[in-house]
Amino acid sequence: MDNSTRDMRGLSRIRSVGEISVSDSKVSSDNMTQEFCSGFCALGGFPYFGLQYARACYCSWDFGSVGPAKESDCNITCNGNSSQICGGFWRNSVFALTYPKRSCFKQSQMPNLNVSSTLPTSWSLAAQTALDCLIPCEASADCQAVIFSGQQRLCHLLRFAYPPASLSSTDGDYFLRG
Repeated sequence: MDNSTRDMRGLSRIRSVGEISVSDSKVSSDNMTQEFCSGFCALGGFPYFGLQYARACYCSWDFGSVGPAKESDCNITCNGNSSQICGGFWRNSVFALTYPKRSCFKQSQMPNLNVSSTLPTSWSLAAQTALDCLIPCEASADCQAVIFSGQQRLCHLLRFAYPPASLSSTDGDYFLRG
């Protein structure tokens, strides 16, 4: 349930993820579906996603701070799939995301999309090898990807699967948690 204070605030200081704009802690789409929202929230490793008023997607680490609503209050179908429910007026349909044990990384091309945020979405560590980056990333629930720069002997641990704009031109090996 929401009121003037949003219950699900995981995106509160995020401006965009890739080409998707974030505003007022949410992603809005005239083609919203449960699959789109869950996939979007999975980019940041969030354990919960919520849909509201047919077109709004919220991601969060927790929910319920405003209190529960009656399940019957969530009665509006999704704009992108009329067989799915996407919350109600000031009401979130909340779903849990589960992830398989992700203990492997896949090396790939650096994505050309990035994250824009008013809070840090990466942190750096000194590293001699890529393994020096992958081990702390594996140990952190907040780490989704790694950029290892052997030349700088530095690794950047990424909160989202995309790097922040400040690292988008970083030369190095990119590893995505699988």
